[in-house]
This record gives sequence, C-alpha cells and structure tokens, in this order.
Amino acid sequence: MGKYCLQKEKIDQTKKYLKENDIDCWLIKTKEGSDPCMSLIFGFTVVGEAIMIITQRKTYSIVSIIDAQDSEECGLFDEVIKYGKEGIKEHLINLLSQIKPKKIAINYSKDSHLSDGLTVGSYRNLMDMVGSESYEFISSEMFLQRLRSIKSKQEIEYIQKAIDLTLEIYDVVFTKIRKGMSEIEIGNLFIEEMKRLGVVNGISRKLTPPIVMKCNIAHRPPSNAIIEGGDYLIFDFSVDYKGYCSDIARTCYVLKDGEEKASEEMDRAFKVIYEAVNKAVDSLRPGTLGFEVDRVARQYVVDMGYPNIIHAVGHQIGRNVHDGGTLLAPDLKRYKKGSYGIIEEGMVFAVEPTILYTEGPAIISEENVLITNNGAIFLSKRQESLVLIK
Repeated sequence: MGKYCLQKEKIDQTKKYLKENDIDCWLIKTKEGSDPCMSLIFGFTVVGEAIMIITQRKTYSIVSIIDAQDSEECGLFDEVIKYGKEGIKEHLINLLSQIKPKKIAINYSKDSHLSDGLTVGSYRNLMDMVGSESYEFISSEMFLQRLRSIKSKQEIEYIQKAIDLTLEIYDVVFTKIRKGMSEIEIGNLFIEEMKRLGVVNGISRKLTPPIVMKCNIAHRPPSNAIIEGGDYLIFDFSVDYKGYCSDIARTCYVLKDGEEKASEEMDRAFKVIYEAVNKAVDSLRPGTLGFEVDRVARQYVVDMGYPNIIHAVGHQIGRNVHDGGTLLAPDLKRYKKGSYGIIEEGMVFAVEPTILYTEGPAIISEENVLITNNGAIFLSKRQESLVLIK
C-alpha cells in the first residue's frame, strides 16, 4: 500500500462532499504547519506560505520552490505551481481565474479548533490578495468535520491497531502493579511498554504516562500518591499508531489484606457502568443525534441511584483523541453544536459513562466502537469486571 493511499481516499471524499454541498473549491492557506487539516488531507506540512486547492475534479498546490518536493512526489496533485522571489499572489490569482469558482470554502470556525486553521492574519492576507468581493467565501466546517469523522478503510485499520496496542500494554502493566507503588511508578510501566512496542502516547505524541489516579478523575499526570488497599485506580490511556489514536479507560480495585474480591457495592457500580456502555452502544445508529445517545446512558446511571455524569458520555476519536464534530453529550451550551451532531456510518467513538462522586471513588470503563450501517460494533475488547490488584 503506497505512502499516500490514505490521503487519496480523503481527497476523493473531499470531492464528493464538495459536489454534495455545491461548493466549487476548497482553499487551504497554510504556513509553518499552521493548519491541522494538512496532515489529514495531504500527509505533510510546509514551511513557507502555501495554498492547496481542491475542486470537484482536480487538486492544486501552490508552494515555494523549497517546499515543492513533497507536493511533486506525493502524486496527490494534478498541478504543482512553484513560486520564488515573486511570491504567491499572482500565481493564486491566475489559478482562480482558470478555475473560475463562485463559492470557495476556507478553514474558519467559531466552534471547532480543528476546522479553524486559517488565522485572522492569514485571512486578511488572503482577502488582500484576491479581494473579499470577488468570490463567495464560506466556512469549510460543514464538510471538514465529516472528513475527520467518517473514516476511510485505512483509517479504521490504523485505529484498530492503536486499540490493540493499547490493550496489549494494559494487559502487561496490570500484571506488574503492586500495593505500595506510586502513581508515577505505575505510569512508568506504561512508558516501558510503549518503548518496547515503538509507540507513543496518543495525547502528547511523546513517551509520556497516561492518566493514573487513585481517586476522582481529572486530566493530570500521575502523582506521588501511593497505592493502598481499598483504593480505586483509574487509568485513561491512548496510543498513537501512524497518526491515529485509541482512547481506552480502565478501573482497578486494590485488594485489602485478606480480601479476595471487591465488595458487592463496588461490583454493582461496575456492572451499572458496564450496562450504561451497552445502552449507549445499542443507541448508536446512523441518523441518531448525539444528545439522544447521551441521554439513554446518563438516565440509566441516575435511575440506578448514582450521581449524574459530569461530562459527555462519548466523543469521536481519529487523528486526535477528541476528534470530529458529533459528541455524545447533553444539550448544554458548553458543547455548542456537538450534541446535535448526527451519527453516521464510519464514525468511531469512545464511549465513557462514569460513576463519579465529588469526593470518593470513581468507576469508568471506556470502550471504542465503530458505527456501521446496522449500528455500532466494539473495536476494543471489553473490560468485563474490575481488575483486581494484590
């Protein structure tokens, strides 16, 4: 499989969306890797100022002479236009005169940072070059979020591999955790396994530990807290494989001296979360809205006597741990349009209902699922019970 096969899939997807939305072309203006869509669509970044244009039929690159090699060798462009001392402006004007677009999509968004790659300064520079009255400029957000959300065959393969590696690391680390270890020491076990497998953390893209917490849930690195009998132990971990991420959380219980299993109360709480995942996944069907899925799992947890979940029940994964537009979230201002996003075939979600007290233990079992025409299927092997640490 060629180096840029995935990008060819995404460009074909782009052309399809341009036709569906009656958009003549998509203009991506970038410099120094400023636009997050570059790696998704083209598989490389540039140093100097560059403009990529995708129409319903063709793809163009306007790049500096020193940045031209990737554009010429990737096989993604019908035409590569190189500029030197004269700059990019005249080449852009000439190309637009040739294409004759009426409606041009550019990367700005009020809500999604992943669709907001065109900075204010770059936007003003673009308008200075071509004139704000010359064309109808619209946001690319409507289809760029779908490009990130609806995965190609190869993207799904990469995500599945990231998931498999994540679970492999969990399995090894769980055999090595002992009472008396600190969160930091446990985090270092994950780093050792990432080194062994040649992968990095999907959040930081570095050899950094996952979230390891003996109480509550927060986005923070491991601390010096010592693991003791009776503790819950929460892990939230992602692996990057060829630019694509998993996102899987697990809950352990540290046995007290003389204990052989967790209490009935703890076991019941885990079973409630397990069933909440089931209810969310059963609701994940094409055409459903994100808040509808969230509501089913959220209400079940509350009905079973536990606190209301304080975060979204799920989110998409892909090139980022939090990716795409549609969220499995309640209808609240903090989630903006995400909770009203439509579930579509090809999306991949992390599903993570939790039981969380203001002070005290937390239980989470986060699984990754793929949306098919018939509903959701698990990509991650499920946590079937609390992991017991001696």
